[in-house]
Amino acid sequence: MPVLRGSHEVTSVHPRLAVNSLSTATWSLEQDLELYTTLGVGSVALYFDKLAASGSEQATKLVRDAGLRTVHVFTRGFTLHDPSTWPEDQARLGRALDVAVELGAPWFGITAGAAVGLSWDEAADALARALEPLRRDEIGITVEQTLPIRPEIGFVHSLRDSFDLAARLDLGVTMECNYCFAERDLASTVAADVHRLATVQISDLVVPSTMIPDRAVPGDGVVPLRDVLSTVLAAGYEGPVEIEQLGPRIEAEGYEAALRRAIAAAGELFT
Repeated sequence: MPVLRGSHEVTSVHPRLAVNSLSTATWSLEQDLELYTTLGVGSVALYFDKLAASGSEQATKLVRDAGLRTVHVFTRGFTLHDPSTWPEDQARLGRALDVAVELGAPWFGITAGAAVGLSWDEAADALARALEPLRRDEIGITVEQTLPIRPEIGFVHSLRDSFDLAARLDLGVTMECNYCFAERDLASTVAADVHRLATVQISDLVVPSTMIPDRAVPGDGVVPLRDVLSTVLAAGYEGPVEIEQLGPRIEAEGYEAALRRAIAAAGELFT
């Protein structure tokens, strides 16, 4: 039975679950924190741009005061094919890293970065150079794959390539299940380098879909999340599983209703 807090029902959240703040994409941090309290959320993944909109210092205080565990802070990466933009991006990412460290997050996440006109290897080498001033002993940096139709965000488009890049640059990997669930021999990919797996992000996909993003609540679509999660756990992954759902379906249902359903459905994946 749900526990009541005031006039709101507090859901039962599996201890391995975290909520990614893009699941309430248009809300402020303050609105997010109120919903997390209502739903009984204890662990979160935080989009730095949303924190910055509330003021980094104030945002850090609010998250701390809410008693939340931050599993990772994330934002977009570099424009790798234009080194003249790197100093500005390094300053931005440095501020985001400061916040992540202040919140005690073990990981700071980025997309691999735009690399228009560069080969994959050239892009990887450029990323290594761009990241070098940002390396810190107290926090790891993790990279996330992106869709091929979004080259302005990243050049890594498969989980296997994410792990290859991570091994080459000594990074962690963010596994976006919505993008990699159909990859060939997923179990071997994960098992070969599971120690680099920083976080796993889940949502669903209702087909046909021609929109980006167009995520759905776990259980509503075709992503075999139970199988994928079983594969990851069998490989020895012990980290968080983030609910990251965004797009028109989530907007239409409403953030609170969609997140309530997601928390319940995701919790059942562990059973």
